[in-house]
Parts: sequence; structure tokens; C-alpha cells
Amino acid sequence: MKRGIRYDFSLLALLLIPVGVSLNVVGYQLSTILKLPVFMDQIGTIMVSMIAGPWIGLLAGLLGNVVNGMINPIAIGFSVVSMSVGFVSGYLSKWRFYTNLYGIIISCVILTIVAAFPAAIVTVFLFGGVTGAGTDLLTATFLATGKELWNSVVSTNLISGSINTIINFGISWLIVRRIPDRFLIKLNYGEPYIKKGGHVNG
Repeated sequence: MKRGIRYDFSLLALLLIPVGVSLNVVGYQLSTILKLPVFMDQIGTIMVSMIAGPWIGLLAGLLGNVVNGMINPIAIGFSVVSMSVGFVSGYLSKWRFYTNLYGIIISCVILTIVAAFPAAIVTVFLFGGVTGAGTDLLTATFLATGKELWNSVVSTNLISGSINTIINFGISWLIVRRIPDRFLIKLNYGEPYIKKGGHVNG
């Protein structure tokens, strides 16, 4: 059966978007206030994309960055990163990559690349390589070793991006596993996460 944009936008999926955006905002604020070298602003995007599909994930990622941008305008520049992560994560879930260990490992590598290169492009061309985040320290370290700006930013995003992906995906996966089966069965992409032998009625 062909599953397009309209298939993803069910009522339950739409109701999940505010939840995903809220998780993204909380994670982003924690990372910003504490000046952490990693970002936890993709938890909601990945969580929503896993059970509601790629287009809902893309929208949750966009809205999360727009809301964060009201506090820190820099976040709006990275909307394309969140949208890409949500969209690709949704397809990985649709193709059941998240149902086994090998698929999860491959997915984390893919999501790291999907996030790192657009983030590097935005960082260099929109902000000149400096965003005021904790990851700037890592970029400065690479620059001090003689690397060029582009290489330094890409290296920073690949290193921090891999950690970001593991943290964001890990928390998202744990949240999804805690969602009752009777709710998962009602979502278009929730079936792979229903526990074997679980009751879905009531």
C-alpha cells in the first residue's frame, strides 16, 4: 500500500507533534544553559518519527527549532538539520531498522551523517564557524592544531554528532518502549514496537 504524506497525518500523529516539540525544547535549553558539548534537542523529533512517520518527524523537527529560535535565533538556522533527522529517522523506522541491534547501529551511523554535514554547512556559511555552543571549544581545538575551518567544523560535528545521536536516539527509544501497546497499535508506525505477547485491548 502506498504511504504518502496524507497517510502520516492522522489525528493521533498530529497530537504527538506538541509532545515532540516540548521534548526538543527542554533538551535544547538544558544543553544551552549548561553549555554542554552535546545537544539533546532531537529527542522529540526521533521519538515522534519512530511511531508517527517521516513527515511528522520532519514537522516536529522544524517546529522544535522555530520555538527554540524564539529564545536563541541561532536555532532557526539549524532547522534543516532537525528536519533531515526527523525525515530520515521516520523512514528508518518504517523500514524496521529500529527493531534489531544491527539496524540500530546502522541507523545511528546514518543519522550522525545526516545531522553532521548539514550542521557543518550551516555553521560555516551562516555563522562563520562559531555558534556560541559548547562544541565551539572542540572546533577551536582543531583549529589550534592547524586544521582549516571547514575541516575543523566537520570533524567537530562528526564527533559531537555521533554522541548526540546515541543520546537522543537512546532516550527516544526508551520512551517509545514505555508507551502502552494499546496506544502503539493505533499509530500507523507503532506496530514494530508492540511487545511480543502484549495485550493491545483496553
